[in-house]
Amino acid sequence: MSNRGGRMNIIEASEVTKERLEQFLENNNQIDISSLLSTGYVVEYGDKIIGCFELAPIENGAYWLKQLYIIRNEAVKLPVLLEFILVFAKQKKAKVVYAHSEQPVTDLLLESLSFSLQTSQSLKLQQAVKRKGHWWSYKYAN
Repeated sequence: MSNRGGRMNIIEASEVTKERLEQFLENNNQIDISSLLSTGYVVEYGDKIIGCFELAPIENGAYWLKQLYIIRNEAVKLPVLLEFILVFAKQKKAKVVYAHSEQPVTDLLLESLSFSLQTSQSLKLQQAVKRKGHWWSYKYAN
């Protein structure tokens, strides 16, 4: 399972050994482990877990990108990881991916990857996260 040449792999969190997951989460305790195991994935680069995310199905081909996290010294790979996740979601037949951002730098990143700012207050997810910030969506062409 070694990935020489620095290839990024997405692996279902539930498929990763408990030891590897605990080792990764040891310094990243803000991550909700039960939620990650349910609808989440870890991102492996080389033989090391560098990040994780959840792609939770909502309805009719819509997904919510949650708990996107990458370790600090790999943060430069975040734009590539986000593009990788969008390709991965498309393979899962996603029609739209929603993301919630609380940081201006995340807003810029999402905008640069063709996410659209959601202005509608009727968005179902708005009730799910009652925090400051913005909702974004990425719609796939049919």
